[in-house]
Amino acid sequence: MLARNIRSQVLFIALMPLLLVVAAVSVFMLSESLDDIESNLERRGNDISTQAVLMSEFYFYTGDVQRLSEIAGILINIDAVSSVRFVDANNKILAEQRKHTQHLNKDRLFIIPIYSKDVSPDEVSALAGIEDEQEERLGQIEIALSRDEHSNLREKAYLRIMLVAVSAIALGVFMVYLFGRRMSASLSEMAAAAKAVKMGDLDSRSPENGEGEILELQRLFNRMVGSLQENEADLQNRIEHATKSLNESVDALSRKNTELEQQRQEAIELERSKAISDERARIMKDMHDGIGGQLVASLAMIEKEKNSEIRDNISSALRECLDDFRLIILSLNVSDSNLQALLADFKYRINKKLSKLKVRLSWQVAMEVDQVNIQPQQSLHLLRILQEIFANILKHSDASEIVLKVSLDGQQVHLQVDDNGQFNEPEDKGGHGLKNMHWRAGELKGVFSLNKNEQGGASANLSFPVDL
Repeated sequence: MLARNIRSQVLFIALMPLLLVVAAVSVFMLSESLDDIESNLERRGNDISTQAVLMSEFYFYTGDVQRLSEIAGILINIDAVSSVRFVDANNKILAEQRKHTQHLNKDRLFIIPIYSKDVSPDEVSALAGIEDEQEERLGQIEIALSRDEHSNLREKAYLRIMLVAVSAIALGVFMVYLFGRRMSASLSEMAAAAKAVKMGDLDSRSPENGEGEILELQRLFNRMVGSLQENEADLQNRIEHATKSLNESVDALSRKNTELEQQRQEAIELERSKAISDERARIMKDMHDGIGGQLVASLAMIEKEKNSEIRDNISSALRECLDDFRLIILSLNVSDSNLQALLADFKYRINKKLSKLKVRLSWQVAMEVDQVNIQPQQSLHLLRILQEIFANILKHSDASEIVLKVSLDGQQVHLQVDDNGQFNEPEDKGGHGLKNMHWRAGELKGVFSLNKNEQGGASANLSFPVDL
């Protein structure tokens, strides 16, 4: 408090009056200078405008555009003039001159209307001294004066006043330094010590080189810093001990919580997996014993009938139902399926139908496909897409050969089915078959497309990602 009071008094007594005087004088001088500059600009503009009116009034009346252009050329040569324009009463430009110099400041525009006093043609009245005057607006003169010169004057005024103010402030600072150097030095040293203490250096002390109240203030400051240093050391020891104990407790609790959470998640997953596995096993048994048994029994009964086309059709339909039933049972399985084995099973089942229809199948599956395992639900989507592709080929294309290619590129499986039949563009691209194949490809997180190949048949392409 003491140092602040002394420093405030020194600054107030020495600098404040000087700053107030400098500010007041600077504002007054600046205001006078700016007023004079603006008055000079206005006066010069009025003088040039008056000359322009006297020079061009007659030619406005006579409509001599050439002489007005010459007058504009004379006026534009005046230093301050940036543009001159003569405009008639209908706002039509009669003559215009403009300097090409680009001004940084906006021009000051003077607009002077031109009026004419027409004397009546009655000679008798004129001789008798009777005048009938009527004012008629002939047009206007627009003269723009550049502010660049006056801006320079403004800048000089600013600079002059700034130099005066800086000189006065410099003189005041010198006087403060001259009369308060010793007091300021003591306070500055103590302020530096206080700043060091604020930054955490509690070993810092203020030199005791002052006199009177300043010396007493320095001693009080040093004693205060010493007490603060002792308290800080004691507090730091307590904090370190408490922090160490707390960290040990937190670490032990965190490890315990992590172990408990892992055990809880493992128990939940085991329960969930067991429940899903039990439910799937129950559904599989019910379906196998119920629907499967009925289908097998129906197939056995129909095969005992006499050979006929109806019996063969019913038998084929029942076998297809059994194949679809096997796919559904497979999708309920918990374990993943090998893609190579899945495709081989499909080939075995579809070959029977192709052989009856005398359609040759070219099977080209890469060896690395044997490394791929897919989930049961993915297996169902893939086989359904293959079933739909082969069904469309046999039903619509009249093909004699089908080529199936399967390859593995990184973690992407590429499947392509081509035929040599007749490709018919689907009239309804939103049909259920095509829509279902696109939907199942989306469930596989893949892409499905159907296009015409070079042989004129259909080319179905499916790409989907897998985890190796």
